[in-house]
Order: sequence, then structure tokens, then C-alpha cells
Amino acid sequence: MKQGMTIDDYRRELRRAAWRISYRQRIRKSKELIWSDWGEENSAAANGATGESEKLREYLELIPFDNGRKVIEEIFVKDSTEAEAAVRLGISQQGVNKWKRKSLDYLRRTLETTNS
Repeated sequence: MKQGMTIDDYRRELRRAAWRISYRQRIRKSKELIWSDWGEENSAAANGATGESEKLREYLELIPFDNGRKVIEEIFVKDSTEAEAAVRLGISQQGVNKWKRKSLDYLRRTLETTNS
């Protein structure tokens, strides 16, 4: 035991570590789920990568916000973290998070209405 740390301190640290791991897994899973629908549609194409990138471009073009498009591309296409995207785009991490949520919500609503 570290000097001055109690059992409660260790429990708190363990909960924080578990939360971080869980959070990273949720983020990784959400990235996989968001783009899985367009990847499967084009898997039968002769050149799958070309079909997928065209579909991805099509989805990105649906997002009417320039900042939102850039953020989505940084995070999901270039596989950057929010912090890395914030540095590259010159906005705060909080701004990246806001644009990500706003863009994904818009994209989800748009795709739900076109599929319904």
C-alpha cells in the first residue's frame, strides 16, 4: 500500500480505472457500429474499398456543417482521438465533442427518415 492511501482511496482509483476502460470500449464499439452499415452494403462490390469510400463520402456530404464534417472525418476516418482532432482543427476538445454529437445526431436522423 502507498503511504497515506486508505482502502477507500484504492477503491476509488479502481472505479476510475474501470470507468476509463469501459469508456474506451464504448467509444471503440460506437465507431465500429456507426460505419458498419455502409461497409456491409458494399462488401459485394468488385472493388470494395472504392465502394466503401464512395459511400463514406456520400454520408459525409449529408452533414451540412463544415466543422462537423471535419470532426467526423478526423475521428472516424483518420481514427484520431477528440484531443488530437481538436489540435489539428484548432478548436477545443469540448468543441470537437459538440460537433461530433451534433453531426452524428443529424446524420442518424437523416438516414432514419430516408430509410423509413
